[in-house]
Amino acid sequence: MKHISDIKKLERCEKLLWLSKREPQPFIPFIFYNENIYELTKKRLHIEDWFTGNVGDENEVFFSHEKEYDAFCRIRFSYQDLRIQIPVMKRNGNRYDIYFLYASCFPKESEAQSFADQLWVLRNLKVKINKIFIVHLNAEYIRKDNLDVNELLSIEECFYNDKNHEGGKINKLVKYRYRDVNPVLKRIDDVLQMDEIKKERSNICTRRNKCPYFETCFPYPDEDTSIMNLVSCAYKFKLFDEGKHDIKDIELEDVEGTRHQYAQIMAAKNDALFFDAYAVEHFFCSQITYPISYLDFEWETYAYPPFSEMKPFDVLTFQYSLHIEEENGELSHEEYLGKGDCRIEFIERLIADIPKEGSVMCFNVEGAEKLRLKQLAKQFPQYEEALRNIYTRMIDLSIPFSVGLIYDNRMAGMYSLKKLVSIFTDYNYADLDISHGMEAVRNYRLMEKEDDAEQQKTRKELLDYCAMDTYAEYLIYHWILERIKEYKEK
Repeated sequence: MKHISDIKKLERCEKLLWLSKREPQPFIPFIFYNENIYELTKKRLHIEDWFTGNVGDENEVFFSHEKEYDAFCRIRFSYQDLRIQIPVMKRNGNRYDIYFLYASCFPKESEAQSFADQLWVLRNLKVKINKIFIVHLNAEYIRKDNLDVNELLSIEECFYNDKNHEGGKINKLVKYRYRDVNPVLKRIDDVLQMDEIKKERSNICTRRNKCPYFETCFPYPDEDTSIMNLVSCAYKFKLFDEGKHDIKDIELEDVEGTRHQYAQIMAAKNDALFFDAYAVEHFFCSQITYPISYLDFEWETYAYPPFSEMKPFDVLTFQYSLHIEEENGELSHEEYLGKGDCRIEFIERLIADIPKEGSVMCFNVEGAEKLRLKQLAKQFPQYEEALRNIYTRMIDLSIPFSVGLIYDNRMAGMYSLKKLVSIFTDYNYADLDISHGMEAVRNYRLMEKEDDAEQQKTRKELLDYCAMDTYAEYLIYHWILERIKEYKEK
């Protein structure tokens, strides 16, 4: 049995379809879908009773209940070995309105083909359709005390374009994309019977979301100085095909010649650490003041706003770690891990724990800790001044690595905190029970379902992980200070 997702994979890349059947990949969603979109839609459409389909239902299940219900949810249909699931169908006279549900804010015009192929199944089964609608999240909705489903969910007759502006009409685009799906289904069968599929690189491989099988099709060489590790380079595939496989084999004239690329090329050619001591010293010495607060947050992202003043896809910052270094070298540690709507408690604890002066050291400031504090300040304006006092003192420890002031061949084009600490220190995240951010989020999600003993264990693991982040910042900063000292003494 084939599904709409198989058609989407085929039409993006035949090898994507082929690999997905042979090497299915596990997936941990970055977003927490904390509400049931079907139940919310039932309230939004004022449906009091509907028939809900089940996995494996045949067509007869719908037709045998058609006269009993005016609304259907998750109803299954199949035709010519193509199986579809219609999220919501609502009777309109002797026809049905169809509602496709999206736990996103801007359903794109590219979905029109999928809608048209599902309509092909329904028409061949003589199911009469009136109109097609999309139910999606309203990006502008801000929750108050209770979740207002009428404001949260928008019902649209149009798609959105790539700029998130109103696009083409759904029913018009679906009519335009309507086709006989039989040749597509035949092609799926042909592809899945192949013993091997060869694939050439193209923009399809990285368009929008990078293909999950990119490294399977185009494995990077293991060498740290492989040209495939060259940062922000549009020419690396061409150079690789020309036989220039190692960064040390190229010159700046071969590529864009960015600062980061220069650092990589110099490190590769000299087989040594590239360290612009004067620029690094100026970056830090012109900004750093004691005490230094090494700060890191953990947060959860919710599709549906769970608490007041939150919007769709807002985050809840539930944890921080704070290492504080005094000018005399003394190092202390504070930490926090909350439950439920812990935003105010988080804010008040952080304001109490963090020094009122001195630098606040973070890694990737703009996209993480600073952004989180600005969001909290907007939600709780009574704390805006105190939070601004924190984020305006922030220093981004990642910048010397991201702009090419420091580069070691072992970085292999990456500069995550986990990568750096494993290269430049004796510490490694692999030694922890929780070793990466998505694992921390997954464990946090599961905590409320655990018994007391399991919760205490998970709590300790989360605290250890977050504490490692701020201690890693401390270690990397002091590694930098040692290198500056060494270069000065040369």
